Amino acid sequence: MKFNKTILSLFLTILLGLNTLALHAKPVTIDMLPKVSAIAAQSGTPPRLHAATQQGLYMSRDGGKNWLLSYPSQLPITMISVTADNTAYTFVLGKGLLRMLKSDSSWRTVSNKFGAQILTQLSAAPNNSGVLYGLNQFGKMIVSSDYGKTWGKLPTRSSLISKTAARGKALYTSKCQSCHGIDGVGETYTLESLQTENYLTAIPLDESSHAWHHTDDALVKTILEGSPRGRMQAWKKQGLTEPDARDLVAYIKSLWSKRILDCQGPKHMQCM
Repeated sequence: MKFNKTILSLFLTILLGLNTLALHAKPVTIDMLPKVSAIAAQSGTPPRLHAATQQGLYMSRDGGKNWLLSYPSQLPITMISVTADNTAYTFVLGKGLLRMLKSDSSWRTVSNKFGAQILTQLSAAPNNSGVLYGLNQFGKMIVSSDYGKTWGKLPTRSSLISKTAARGKALYTSKCQSCHGIDGVGETYTLESLQTENYLTAIPLDESSHAWHHTDDALVKTILEGSPRGRMQAWKKQGLTEPDARDLVAYIKSLWSKRILDCQGPKHMQCM
């Protein structure tokens, strides 16, 4: 988690430190574009060519000769894709998933509830049913069934969880989700969190961060007594009991794969 945030902070440091490219009211030629990391073509009249860069989204309507910023922000772009129904999707760091329909002239926000996840790839189901598949920066596949508004893990053989974990899920939803995200994906990146030195991010509690490096007892202690980092409060002061905390841990562990469960605690340094 620290590594990923360091990389993201570096992107913004570069971005905010470079004033050589202002928002372009006039088209620029391809040799004036920031380094392009991905392109996607969208049919239309005229056709649109989209370019993703670490300093914003650009669009060309003349086959790539001239380019304009197509979104009013020079934030890093992590993916861009055009699906079979001619809808363009892109992920803007700090802004989330955006969409441009064939009939649109600008980008519209679809969702910014990804937690610590960043989309690096996106593909749509071939039957145009609203199902989108994504890949995040941790190499995990996620899926949306409502054109990208909400996302979750791909279904496993069994989605059933124990009664203990079910009680923990209810507690998580009411007590923890506002900070640690739906399904434990962590706090969504914002400009404030990326630009503020030593910002205390609510970490993911799924297997993408380090929650599984700790034993059940250590997790229970943190829930009840809080964290010296500051933002994590002592929930026992809010009426949570040790059985409540253990229910929460059971739910958190239901978000982990068997491989991670087998490596929980001190042995994570050896088995991983």
